[in-house]
Amino acid sequence: MQTYYVVRQGWNAANQSSCGRPANPKNNFESGLWKLVGIVQDECADYAIQQVNATCYSGQFFICATHPRQMKGLTEAIRQFEELEALA
Repeated sequence: MQTYYVVRQGWNAANQSSCGRPANPKNNFESGLWKLVGIVQDECADYAIQQVNATCYSGQFFICATHPRQMKGLTEAIRQFEELEALA
């Protein structure tokens, strides 16, 4: 089993707006282009994406990373994601 960090890429007003983002973002997570939608243990990336309960609209798609350093800003996104999960 592998840990997959499932990221939705793309802006859409319904679920991932670019409004209100900083003028000079440090990375794609801060700009809102990428959003971590799940951390999943599975055999392959396709199955991990199927397990995540997230929606993609026009112009959006899912990508997976297997290590936090594969994407700039993913480590901070993981930290924020886990904090939100702990509150739920």
